[in-house]
Amino acid sequence: MSGLGDTVPPTGRGLRLAQLQAAIRAVASGSGGFVLVDGEPGAGKSHLLSAGVAEAARLGLRIHRGSADDLGRDLPLSALLDCLRGHPRCAEVVELLGGEPPRARVAAAVARITDLVLDLCAEAPLVLVLDDLQWADEASLLVWHRLSRNAEGLPLLLVGARRPVPRRLALDRLAQSLREQGGLLIRLEPLTAEETRRLVVELQGASGSPQLLDRVLALAGGNPRYVRELVTAPAGPDPDGRSAPPAVLRAVAGTLGFLSPAAFDVLRTAALLEADVTVRELVALTGRPARELLPVVEEIIAASLLDATGESLAFRHGVVREALLAGLPDPLRSALHRDAARTLAEARAQVTRVAEQLLAAPEATDGWVTAWLVEHAEALAVQAPALAAALLQRTVDRMEHSDPDRGCLEEHLGAAAFALRRPESAALVRTLRDRAPEPGRRASLTALLVRGLVQRGSFAEALNTVEEALQEPSPSPQWSVRFTALRALALAYLDRYAEAEEVAGTAVARAEALGDPVTRAQAQHSRSMALLRLRRTAEAVTHMAAGIEASRDSPEAADLRLHLLLNQADTLDALDRPPEARRALEEARELARCTGSTNRLAGVDATSAVLAFWSGHWEQAEADLAAARSRQTADAWMPVLVHGMSALILGHRDRRTEARRSLGLLGDRPLAPGDARANSACLLLARALLAERDGSPAQALEALAPALITDYAADLSLERSRLLPDTVRLALDTGNAERARAAMAACASDAAAEPGHEGLRAAAARCRGLFEQDPDRLREAVTYYEAVSRPLLLGQSLEDLAVALAWRGALDDARDSLGRAVDVYLSLGAGWDIARADARLRPLGVRRGRRSARRRATRGWEALTPTESKVALLVAEGRSNPEIASELFLSRRTVQTHVSHILAKLEVRSRTEVAREVTVRQPSG
Repeated sequence: MSGLGDTVPPTGRGLRLAQLQAAIRAVASGSGGFVLVDGEPGAGKSHLLSAGVAEAARLGLRIHRGSADDLGRDLPLSALLDCLRGHPRCAEVVELLGGEPPRARVAAAVARITDLVLDLCAEAPLVLVLDDLQWADEASLLVWHRLSRNAEGLPLLLVGARRPVPRRLALDRLAQSLREQGGLLIRLEPLTAEETRRLVVELQGASGSPQLLDRVLALAGGNPRYVRELVTAPAGPDPDGRSAPPAVLRAVAGTLGFLSPAAFDVLRTAALLEADVTVRELVALTGRPARELLPVVEEIIAASLLDATGESLAFRHGVVREALLAGLPDPLRSALHRDAARTLAEARAQVTRVAEQLLAAPEATDGWVTAWLVEHAEALAVQAPALAAALLQRTVDRMEHSDPDRGCLEEHLGAAAFALRRPESAALVRTLRDRAPEPGRRASLTALLVRGLVQRGSFAEALNTVEEALQEPSPSPQWSVRFTALRALALAYLDRYAEAEEVAGTAVARAEALGDPVTRAQAQHSRSMALLRLRRTAEAVTHMAAGIEASRDSPEAADLRLHLLLNQADTLDALDRPPEARRALEEARELARCTGSTNRLAGVDATSAVLAFWSGHWEQAEADLAAARSRQTADAWMPVLVHGMSALILGHRDRRTEARRSLGLLGDRPLAPGDARANSACLLLARALLAERDGSPAQALEALAPALITDYAADLSLERSRLLPDTVRLALDTGNAERARAAMAACASDAAAEPGHEGLRAAAARCRGLFEQDPDRLREAVTYYEAVSRPLLLGQSLEDLAVALAWRGALDDARDSLGRAVDVYLSLGAGWDIARADARLRPLGVRRGRRSARRRATRGWEALTPTESKVALLVAEGRSNPEIASELFLSRRTVQTHVSHILAKLEVRSRTEVAREVTVRQPSG
């Protein structure tokens, strides 16, 4: 660790040190002042003061430095006497204050110490440094205050440092006086991620592991002291490297002694919870009313130990939470978690909160725990399958086989295992089904097994399983129809489309006659999927809507409704009906929030990214993708879509290294039939884009080959219309006329199969226009994409039109079309597309004019996207992230990403500074 006297700027504090050094140089020239350094414990206040003192010593200034302490708060002038220790006149002051000094003697001592400082200033410029002002006695603060009001006219620089807790009225008055007199307030904010990285490298060297950096970022919360402790402490017994070493936890626990006993107890109670804690939860867990908790919570927030985010409180430093828990013996901690679970359950907290406490209590296996799981396991398996699986497995393993609740919990364990896509889940559910004594439970487990097999792409096994079930006596007419609907679903995925549609039609008719909402919704879902595979998309949307309406009548069908809404949003967007798609998506988002399903929330984020990408809102798409990545989901299609689209956006923006890194996360394994292929259009386009960018058009063409493979094309459905025009272009560029003709014919066939889908007709016109260099065909595509607001497709069609016009000698018109294309690309930040367009047109004698030379700013207010501007304005109004999310119909994680982008682009560090930028940008009046 660096010594206190180092002259090197503390990492991440270079600007703050420069401000302090400027004040020191000013006093050297005879101009005094007052500096107050503010920051949480461990923020680097003392380190900064030492670096400033070193600068003062270099300039030959007289320096007196001291520090207040908690023991001296009742001893008049103890802080200033420590600062001026060694001077002969201090002995007079001490003698004057001997014994129990009356008020008059304290006043006289205050006058003498003040005179001493003024006399020292008269001899030479003076720098007076006092650390830990929060502990200073009242007399010392009085002298400091008086000196600060006159420092500007003297060769005197007062430099004080304080932490925010404990709050002192005298210190608050001192800070207010500083602001009024134009003094310098240096607030040491937490280190940014980049500043933290630099400090880790400084402490450990460039060879520091990425795992260490991740751990430090997660645990230190930007606190320099915690960063140093985590990097320099000897490794503990933690094998995965995610937790702090025991030595660090002991050291951190020792730094919390400044808290009041009440604040420490409340903070330790908050540490029991895995994630953010609400005041309502604290009220329940502590048994104290909110009005009593308020001052305690305010103390903890002021100490920068908890951050208030909307209605929640979050630990700023993960290492503090770990230290609080590590200080509890294991049996006591387990008992506290178990008691917390019951308290939260009685307070009707979210099931995930209760389950987290139960899982953290290894000995919690009593009757109450089992009863709670029987009641809530189904919701828990939907909202947090990994948590549910771990808790249910532990509970089931400890139950007798004769326990009447075991079968129910095993069924929910199977549902959680399938939600996690575990390889052994099918065998587990099949075993549970085979030994289920009750016909209704056996049917429920069979349906779960079939759905799970479909989800993991085992379509033939799913069909065999459901056909076996249909041969057995059905426990009810509803189950017979549901199995028929599942059979239709399996047939559709096995490319037996006509048979699937016929079976699904039968299921729909029988379900309507029964009137059961769950059965009706399942039958409509199966028919919509069969119709999608048959390329009867408009009919499919109608049946999706019917399934959604049926599912509204039953809470049991909530997850199916969510699935139908996401399908509907995705299909409507593919039909170029984005407003309707967005409405379906927002209903899905709200339902996903209510159910708390991680898988479905990730699906909402991913679908939102698709809508945003094709509508040209790429920053929004990137924020949605980041939100989807942050959620734990086992769906195989999710990384295909998320990493594929990320790579595609990065590729268009010519950030090739990052794009390849994103693609590398997927590996080279072939995609399984079904949902993974259905969501692979962006992945295929990204692979083709990067290959073309590397000068390999033939390799790019091969990357798009799946669009012409029958079974793969069936999975891609409407998405392949976005691949075929590039296939035609690349095939012509490589002299592969046969491939170009095949792609053109495929697109024409798709359009003919769905005459009501104008988007397919536009894609077919673009393919033929490319093949024949026909401007009229390409203008048809341009007109359509402009009307439906598809910027990327519009820019590409304009680029194709420019090439066709140039081939026909219409160079002025070609130049105009190229300029329009480049303007579109500029609005998207698509640098590679601009380069490609220029390269295609340059050999034909067409170059751009100056009209398209502008570029989007990367810093400042002009760099904000429209959505980021809206978020910035709401931040300036003091809105919380949840409030902004509700206002703009965004997810909270998306808003968090936007706020991060805003801070980076405006080059500020806090929401307060964002508000200041907005005020400057939009002055009142």
